[in-house]
Amino acid sequence: MEKDIEYIEQLLFQNSSNIDELRAYATEHNVPIMDKISTEFVKQMIRIKDVRHILEIGTAIGYSAMHFASCHPNIKVWTIERSEEMYEQALTNIKQYDFEEQVQVVFADASVGYELLPNDQKFDLIFIDAAKAQSKKFFEIYEPFLNDDGIIITDNILYHGFVSDIDIVRNRNVKQMVKKVQQYNQWLMNRSDFNTTLINIGDGMAISKKENTK
Repeated sequence: MEKDIEYIEQLLFQNSSNIDELRAYATEHNVPIMDKISTEFVKQMIRIKDVRHILEIGTAIGYSAMHFASCHPNIKVWTIERSEEMYEQALTNIKQYDFEEQVQVVFADASVGYELLPNDQKFDLIFIDAAKAQSKKFFEIYEPFLNDDGIIITDNILYHGFVSDIDIVRNRNVKQMVKKVQQYNQWLMNRSDFNTTLINIGDGMAISKKENTK
């Protein structure tokens, strides 16, 4: 399995963009960013659905936001980041890689970041990649901003493999976090207004498609 992942990554990196230069920075500074396969998977979904407006919860250094924007010059990404250090680094990277016209970084906690979004803005894709214990809260806050045919992708729904085997977790705080992720996954699957599938890619992704009630 590990060799399969390495093989696919090697092929994907053959068509790598200069944005992937940031992977070295992320490794050196312990910044969690999306793995290459997961990044390309989301980008392909953006292309297939012809997505133009994206909201990302959790910017970090701007790696994924710029990758998403790179799928088409008419794509606009709004991304919310609460860490001032990450916010400043993201701005630097976005300027360096010439994505200032496409990527707008909002400096705020995601619990209130919606107040800083453009009035009446709707999104084709919402990508949740922030505090894992808050995924349900963020889903509920930003769901009204989703277009009728939109999708919400939640990253890290397997939480380092602990979600499927919580008994191996010894740290009490980590175990509480894992339980919240488990509860979130179950909550997603039980929602009748969204059709959700879970995918074992990277650290796990949930893809929730809004049901068309018209």
